[in-house]
This record gives sequence, C-alpha cells and structure tokens, in this order.
Amino acid sequence: MKKNLFILMMCGGLFACTNLDEDIYSSIKNEDFYQSERQVLASAGPAYVNLRAYTNPDSPWGLNTLTTDEMLIPTRGIHWYNGGIFQRYHRHEWTTSEGAFNASWTFIYSSINSCNRTLYQFSQLEEPSETVTNIGYELRGLRAFYFFNAVDMFGNVPLVDRFDVPEGYAPENEDRKAVFDFTVGELNEILPNLAAPGSDMYGRFHKMAAYATLAKLYLNAEVYTGQPMWDEAIAACDAIINSGLYSLQGDYFANFAKQNQGSTENIFVIPYSETLPTDWGSGGVPARSFQHHLWGIHFNGMKRFAGENGGWNGMCAVPSFYKSYDSTDIRRQIWLQGLQTSTSGEILYCNQERAGEPLIYTADLTGLETAYENEGVRLAKYDYTAAKNFELESDFAIFRYADILLMKAEALMRKNGGMAPGEAVDLVNQVRARAFPNMPEKLYTAGTLTLDAMLAERGWELAGEGWRRNDLVRFGQYIRPWDFKEQASPQTRNLFPIPQSQLNANPSLSQNPGY
Repeated sequence: MKKNLFILMMCGGLFACTNLDEDIYSSIKNEDFYQSERQVLASAGPAYVNLRAYTNPDSPWGLNTLTTDEMLIPTRGIHWYNGGIFQRYHRHEWTTSEGAFNASWTFIYSSINSCNRTLYQFSQLEEPSETVTNIGYELRGLRAFYFFNAVDMFGNVPLVDRFDVPEGYAPENEDRKAVFDFTVGELNEILPNLAAPGSDMYGRFHKMAAYATLAKLYLNAEVYTGQPMWDEAIAACDAIINSGLYSLQGDYFANFAKQNQGSTENIFVIPYSETLPTDWGSGGVPARSFQHHLWGIHFNGMKRFAGENGGWNGMCAVPSFYKSYDSTDIRRQIWLQGLQTSTSGEILYCNQERAGEPLIYTADLTGLETAYENEGVRLAKYDYTAAKNFELESDFAIFRYADILLMKAEALMRKNGGMAPGEAVDLVNQVRARAFPNMPEKLYTAGTLTLDAMLAERGWELAGEGWRRNDLVRFGQYIRPWDFKEQASPQTRNLFPIPQSQLNANPSLSQNPGY
C-alpha cells in the first residue's frame, strides 16, 4: 500500500522548493516532461513530503495538542525549560515570536506553495495526460486540507492559490470566511473527479479524504464564519458512512499498530517508515518524521519497547485529563502509568534528579516548572516496539471513521438544540461500546449524552491525534482554566497570532486582534 506514496516522497523530495521567486518557464513540453506515471507522481512529491512534518510538536499537531488540557511539556530538572516556551503554550501566555507559530505557518504555506507550483507546471502542458489531470485534482484537494489548517489555526490568512505571481508579491490577509468559502468551494468542485480510496491511493488525497475535510470545515463553520452548517456536516459524514468503505476496527489499538495499513477505520493517513531518511528540518521548516516516542518517553523508558534510541522525557498527559477516564475504559491504556520494566522484565530506573529510584510514571505533576523526571503518564498510542532511526513505522491517521461517527452525532445534537436524538446516541455508542466490551451499562442514553459528555468522549477517543484544540474552541472551552493554568485566557487566544517573522517579512500582513 505504501509503495506509490513512497515514490512521491523519495523522488518528489528531490524537487522540493518553497521559493516564490524561482524562475518560471513559459511552457513545458510533453515530450520532455511527465512521460510516465512515476514522473507525474514524483512531481507531486514535495506536497506529500511536507505532510510528514504534521506530527511534530512545533507543527499543527503540537500546537493543537500542547496548548490544551490534554498534554503538556513540564520543566524536569535541567531539562525542557527552553526559555519557558512550553509554560507559555500551556497557560496561553505566548508571544507573537514563538518559534512553533512560524514553523507551523511555514509548514502550511510551503506545502500550499508546493501544490501551487506543480499545478502551475501542469497548466503549462499542451496536452496533459489523464494521469496529470487526476493528480491535479488530488493536489487541489491536498492544498484545501492545508488551507483548512490555516483557517483553523490563524484565521484571517493569505489566500495564495497560484504560483505565477508578480515580482515583489506580498499577499494580504483575507477574511477568514473568504478563505473558508474558497476551501469549501475547491473541495466540492473537485469531489466528482477525485479517485476513490484504494491501495494505489493509500496515503494520498482521495474522495473520502475530501469528505472528511469538508465535515471538519462544516462542523466548525459557526466558529469560522458565524453561521452554523450542521446539515452540510451531516451530509459530508453520511457520504463516508454510506460509502460502505469503512468500519470500526474490533480492536481499537489495531488502528495504531506498527503495520496499520490494513485498518478498516483510517481514512487519510501520513505514511511513515523506518527506511525513509530522517529530516531534522532547517530554516524554520519542521523536521519530517514521526517522533512521539522520543518526545514523551523517559531516557531509559524505551527499553520497555526494545527501542533503538532513548526517549527525551518531555510531554505527558495533563493530570486531570488522564484522571477523567473511566478506569475500565480500554482507551486509557494508551497512557503509560506505574512501574516501567524492560522487555525482559527488568526494572527500569530514573537517571536524573531521582537517579537510582525505580522509574514509576505517576499521574500527578509537582508543577509545570518543577516536575520530576518520572512524573506524568506518557503517550504510547502508536506502537513503539523496536522503534529505530528516530522514526516510528506506524502510519499516522489524520481522519478516522470513529471521528466521522462522533462528528455526525455532534451535528445532530447541535441541530437539535444540544439534545441527543436517538440516532446520535446510537452513533456515539458504536464508538463507546468498543472501549467498554460487554459493559452495556457504560453506554449513553438520550439523557446522559449531553454536549459536555460529547466533548469528553471525543477527548478519550481521539487523545494524541491532534484534534483537542479544534474541539475545545468549538465547545467554547479552550480559554477556560485547567491544571497549572489558573486564569481564563482572553477570547482572542482562540486564534494563534500571525508569526512576527512573517509580519516582518511581509508588511502587507496584519496581526490578529489581541496581539
């Protein structure tokens, strides 16, 4: 399944470029370029290579996770103070100059530029092949996914949908609704022409990935534009549900296995492989690798998984989030708690300020600036077994079928004044029943499935998948106080700032309110 996308990543990466000022040629002859499907795939490679940076702590995944009530990175002894950056993220006291804002912005717009560049080259072909035309639709869809991230994180952003821009081009911010409308319009226009999911489209932007992106856009439309679009969200979810292409995995953890290509639930994924070269990033571009094990697990903790490299002992669960799980919820097992042992059963030990003590992950933290090396339960949702070369082998799921079921249920509830109709209860219980096998008493009723319960359920089901901030903003809960964040943040913190370095480079940009 990964073969075609690896062609994109390995070949396309050779031609990656994010410079808007590079030389443009007026025509590209068919006899010289795009003679084979492999060449066409390779031309689309940079847009997909960039996608591999999505899971980094300084990319959308990180900002949408580490600024929430789900996960944090505390200072542990001499480690992880980093100028107080992670404390500022957690308490919403960030400045416009934080590196992760610029890294995420660069990730989004370099990816959009990669799509625009290839689309421009395709447009110059005198007689584009069917493969070129189809890849063009695919790239427009992928570009729409990147614009969705821009709209969600930064609000009023530049709408750059072409590569052949004049010299000195300095785009202004567009109204958030205008970018939303463009993104929705693009997806709806290309939908009839996008390829259906299949082994040759694994990890690529296909028809159901477009419906999933539309479902996210419509579900959050009231946040983005001031106008709800619940019926449209329901219809986009129904397109996926009624396709019959997806179903819930019987085993929740199969979606995150080392070889999870066969998941019946994962809709749009980012393929990773230990055989791909690790890109550590440069010039503000985030590294392109899947390193959650390194960011979270203790220096000695990877011996539990026979990992090739030690962890960096950083991120962990916010205590109240971990404690919110029902103790019988199998999804709680994605967090490592308690005494840690090696694969052979030997006790693992601390090696920092508590050197010589057994390594016991605790749910509680002494403080955001004063945590001990063993404090905080650690994320292990994806399979860390024998992780090598600083790269996990599992493919990261951006969209899962369980999320689609929960989104439809939420839209039904919001359309119904916040009350849960029977169909919404059934949809949520399909997801919840897997987490509580043979425990019907744990399922929801119309009386117990409130919007607060829906937010909690989404948190437990989707923990570690990068959707927490998006959910909290939609539920009006992102700016509230939580553990180690004693004060409510200003309403303006629902959006991240336009990075200061981008404002410095482009005087046409204007800052978001409140910064």
